Amino acid sequence: MHYRKALELRPNYADAHRNLGGALLQQGKLADAAASYRNTLSFSANNVEVLLNLGNILGELGKPDEAIDCYRKALILRSDFPLAYNNLGATLFSVGRLDEAIACYLRALQIAPNLVMILNNLASAYLAQGNPVAALDATKRSLRIEESDDAKAIFVSCLGHAQGVPDQQLRPILVRALAECWGWPHALARVCIDLVKLDVHIRECVARAVEAWPQPLSAQTLFGANGLAALAADSLLSALLDAAPICDVEIERFLTTARRALLDTACEASESSDGIGFYSALARQCFINEYVFSVTSEEVRKAADLRNRLVAALEAGTPVPPRWLAAAAAYFPLSSLPHSDRLLQGEWPEQIRTILAQQVRDPAEEHRIGATVARVTAIEDDVSLLVQRQYEENPYPRWVRVPLPHKKAASVEEYLRQMFPSADLDRSPEGGKLEILVAGCGTGQQPIRTAYQFPKARILAIDLSRSSLVYAIRKTRELGVSSIEYAQADLLKLGSLGRQFDVVEAGGVLHHLADPWTGWRALLSVLRPGGFMFVGLYSSIARQQLVGLRKSISAEGYGTTADEIRRWRQDFLNANKEVGLADGRPSDLFTISSCRDLLFHVQEHHVTLTEIETFLADNDITFLGFDVAPNILQSYRVRFPDDRAATNLAQWQAFERENPETFFGMYQFWIRKS
Repeated sequence: MHYRKALELRPNYADAHRNLGGALLQQGKLADAAASYRNTLSFSANNVEVLLNLGNILGELGKPDEAIDCYRKALILRSDFPLAYNNLGATLFSVGRLDEAIACYLRALQIAPNLVMILNNLASAYLAQGNPVAALDATKRSLRIEESDDAKAIFVSCLGHAQGVPDQQLRPILVRALAECWGWPHALARVCIDLVKLDVHIRECVARAVEAWPQPLSAQTLFGANGLAALAADSLLSALLDAAPICDVEIERFLTTARRALLDTACEASESSDGIGFYSALARQCFINEYVFSVTSEEVRKAADLRNRLVAALEAGTPVPPRWLAAAAAYFPLSSLPHSDRLLQGEWPEQIRTILAQQVRDPAEEHRIGATVARVTAIEDDVSLLVQRQYEENPYPRWVRVPLPHKKAASVEEYLRQMFPSADLDRSPEGGKLEILVAGCGTGQQPIRTAYQFPKARILAIDLSRSSLVYAIRKTRELGVSSIEYAQADLLKLGSLGRQFDVVEAGGVLHHLADPWTGWRALLSVLRPGGFMFVGLYSSIARQQLVGLRKSISAEGYGTTADEIRRWRQDFLNANKEVGLADGRPSDLFTISSCRDLLFHVQEHHVTLTEIETFLADNDITFLGFDVAPNILQSYRVRFPDDRAATNLAQWQAFERENPETFFGMYQFWIRKS
């Protein structure tokens, strides 16, 4: 390299040291680049740009204190340097010094008020501090300047933690956030529902349905003079019904009552097109939630009559009124009709075409995919067979859109460094394609997000359930992802494949095995030495209430069929005003498959952090850290300030006892194999 030759001739040539550092940085040789920058500073101590670059490298190398020192020195030399304030704030944020980080961001914004990166970082710091109102203000400022991917994701996070009556001015941006999937749709659901209820006509419709429940209401009584028009015109309601299950009891009861009214009017006035936009969205919502709404025997009879009319019309080739299709699709998937493919050939309003795509075209594509799914291991274990049967009947999770990571990582170490800046992460040697295994991939959310996160990786995604896999494959193709290989397999038998992986992801499968520890060891056996693993396990502390609920369900004799789950849900909803919320998260009670997964699962284990710590020690595994929300991490650091890396599992156990809902979803964490 020319710079090295120049330094042989002139060892104190500061510019050559600086340029060599830049070249080494481009090659990913961070330690060598840092050494070159240090050499530069030994001959040119006041080089602000070099101090900034050195601070960046030291932060990436897991040396935040040294990085902070570099940024502070740069700011002594140049007090109006917004990027140095920003990077200093980011490093302080990474070690939990939030007040100092926020002060740095605010100072940077005094110098450069329109830098969206700084506004986004400020919003993230406010969120971690537990101040979603200030975070939202910063995010709205950022979005007005540029709708960056970071700002969109933070916007969703802000609203997921918001309290109180939402701002009506958010309506247009919420519609786009749902349609474009800026973040997990359920994070926006509460705010969207509250905004929809602010419409006086819709609020009155909901109130009438709730007051009369469970008695049916005629369409005229339910909607009044203006309700149906208001519902059809509400773009936010339509976007919400299309994006995710409605997790609100009052809205569910209104939608259930509206569905009954639709069925009545479909049979009595087949030519009417009033409210077809709303009714179509309602039908699509019913498909998304797997027809979880309460249904009476009279509705079953009328829906069966309507089905017979549709079958006769399809066989005879006679016209089908759009309202018939909307009503039928709200009670059963149209793909279950004989000759349903003939519906795709007709001329339909746009709203009906959307139903047909959802309930006829996509299921037909999944049927074609089903014949192509490879099975690469036997499935013989008794528990594996039981779990397989459950997920064949109810693939989980059913989803419409998934938020995709927009920050791609060049390596796993780079990705993990952002999450765990204090972890000791050696850089992987260059060369070779990253091999990733996603065990228990379900319906494809996790492998698809992983494929976007690591675009150069080759991914094997396995699951017991063929039904889940065909859904995953269809959605993967829909998104244009080509780096994922899907296969049906039992993770207990993966050793027979003769493959090794750099990364293994097991975010929701181990607790459904006969023995989670045996399954964990099986996955470790296919993980290369030095490889990384993402693990999810249910917490004994966090799920105590659910265990009690499961016992009562069993004692009361409810079965596990869709009808039985629907029956139990209604009994439970009728007896409970506050339903299914834990730490502000939406309930899993609002689709058949999620309800079955939560409370009717055939196999479920719960563990403690003490048991996890023992397993890690016995298997010579390094714990890197939990994947938790920043506000939880900050609360832990306040409680245990000496554990800056946040890796002391005994202290986390104490923290969880004090805050039992911390891991309500599950323990999710990263480890490294020695």
